[in-house]
Amino acid sequence: MHDDAEPAGGIDDRLATLVRGDWLPFLPSRFREPAARAVIQVAIAAIVLLTIAPLADTKGDAWMEASFARTLAALAATRGLDSAISLAQSSEVSFSFGPGGSLGIGQALDPINDLVEQYGALLLTSTTALGVQRLGMQIARTLGSWLFLPALAALGLSALCGPGGRRSLVSWNKRLFSLALFARLALPAAGWIDSLVADTFLEPSYQQASAAVAATTEKIERAEADDSGRPWYERYNPVDAIGDRAQKLYESLAAVGESIVNLAIYFTISTILLPLGTLWLLSRLMGMFLTPQVEPTQAIPSTSRIE
Repeated sequence: MHDDAEPAGGIDDRLATLVRGDWLPFLPSRFREPAARAVIQVAIAAIVLLTIAPLADTKGDAWMEASFARTLAALAATRGLDSAISLAQSSEVSFSFGPGGSLGIGQALDPINDLVEQYGALLLTSTTALGVQRLGMQIARTLGSWLFLPALAALGLSALCGPGGRRSLVSWNKRLFSLALFARLALPAAGWIDSLVADTFLEPSYQQASAAVAATTEKIERAEADDSGRPWYERYNPVDAIGDRAQKLYESLAAVGESIVNLAIYFTISTILLPLGTLWLLSRLMGMFLTPQVEPTQAIPSTSRIE
């Protein structure tokens, strides 16, 4: 005698009953499951399109516009720094001790100038990546809404087919419906998640590095302005020029290299790696959620009854 009873009406059983359409007794049996699936999917699509999708679009668009503005501002600051360094590099001190010659005081700025140029190329790549993401959001916004229709059409056709055709069409319905949900929500949701991650973990280092680049550009421009206002005998004195002006430039650029590297890391992660990783994670989660978990069947050992 078994006193332990299995709990009746588990959530899986309730979902199966809901999908089978037992709650639609007024319909013929062959139409109950397609009709039940259609009602459930229409309800889910309505909730997604009317409530969740607009919120995700708002958050995703805000993140996209903020990322564009930040990337373009960083690109403009980089151009200013590159121009200031190039101006410092072009300055030369002419002097003569017997044979004439010229001494360039900005030659040591070549490595940092190359780093700034590579950082500018990275910003152009980040801007292109953001443009591709914006176009993808616009396409997915329209495509995701229309993909619900062929999913429902597959359900309608499944009611007119035999068992084999019905299983195939129901399978296509699941794929199209999940694809519609993913296309409609994935990119805006990814932008929303990216903004939260970037603001939480990357924002402090970005603000510090961006301020350092702006301050360095200002110092170089101030050094050039101070040098142009000096008397001619001081500006063309090799000792003063090398010992004073060059020292100011080198001190200004002492820490900007690390700041540029930090900014490059920030834009690489926030505009390229983080969106791709978030989309991959969302696709994996949706695949795990929609793939039915098949429990392994346990073989029951055959026992011989000896009477």
